Amino acid sequence: MCGSGIEGVCQICSFKATGKHYGAISCDGCKGFFRRSVRKRHTYVCRFNHNCDVNKNHRNSCRSCRLRKCIEAGMRTEAIQNERDAIGKRKKNESDEENTLLQVLLRSETNDQQTGLATLDDVVKSFHQQLALLVEWAKTLPQLASLTLDDQASLLKANAAQLIVLGVAYRSTHCDDAICLANDTFVTRRHAMSVGDMNAVAGRIIDEVVSPMKQLGIDKSEYVTLKAILFFNPGMLVSFTCAICRDVRAKSVVEEARLSSVRALQSRCENEECRSSLLLLLLPSIHSIAQQLIENVELASIFCLISVDALMQELILHDRPSTIMQQLKNPFPHQNS
Repeated sequence: MCGSGIEGVCQICSFKATGKHYGAISCDGCKGFFRRSVRKRHTYVCRFNHNCDVNKNHRNSCRSCRLRKCIEAGMRTEAIQNERDAIGKRKKNESDEENTLLQVLLRSETNDQQTGLATLDDVVKSFHQQLALLVEWAKTLPQLASLTLDDQASLLKANAAQLIVLGVAYRSTHCDDAICLANDTFVTRRHAMSVGDMNAVAGRIIDEVVSPMKQLGIDKSEYVTLKAILFFNPGMLVSFTCAICRDVRAKSVVEEARLSSVRALQSRCENEECRSSLLLLLLPSIHSIAQQLIENVELASIFCLISVDALMQELILHDRPSTIMQQLKNPFPHQNS
């Protein structure tokens, strides 16, 4: 059962409280934010006058004021250290495995900064860019090297659209009612109506994925772990292709990679009841939105509204050409290090 059942609102952001955490009645989001801030010794800077509004809808807008409110509400930094001491040491081999996986995933991510409203051409270019980067990202995962090229391609084809949606959503957690693209442009909810058939997809990404991410205060480590969980999903391959299902060893590699990613996520959320479950609950919405995105791209392609290159044709529309096979044949980055 999640939470402690204590009635009331969070003294920091006024969201529904789940109990008394580190000395203050608070929600799981603010509890986790305080714990991460103290453990990682983050130093935040307020861009305004140290008087920002911290509420359930905008609590991530100013981390400096949010941390100040945590302390003013009664949260104690020493409670974090006491908690860590009580937990003790985790099994070393499992911890090392999770930390190594997390470091690999974090190194493969890039930081983006949005500068202007996107045109339809910008949206398409962002897709092309993200798909090319997705293939290179997948090659940084050590587990992929032990799979055949066919199985590697199958995983990419089965999950590309979902990974695009997840990436856009995480990138948009710092935007206000907009989705932020990888090529330094963004699409507001209102502006989406003029960008092809993006309106419904943009709205769903904001409402069903970005908003919950903001409420949870998802961090980069949690994001890259979710990304790996989405990618290493043998269940998706059952409906997409039977190639990997015939190879028991390959299926085992994918399942173990996914379990390692899930364990890494649970390890990060071990002191916050329900947090890992709430993060995993984002995945069904991401899958549904990805299907709608694929349909929109297909329609736009049929009516010649957008230019679809070979990579998009293969990874999003699931056509036969094997453009990614040649890219996957190149040496894996971790093998050259």
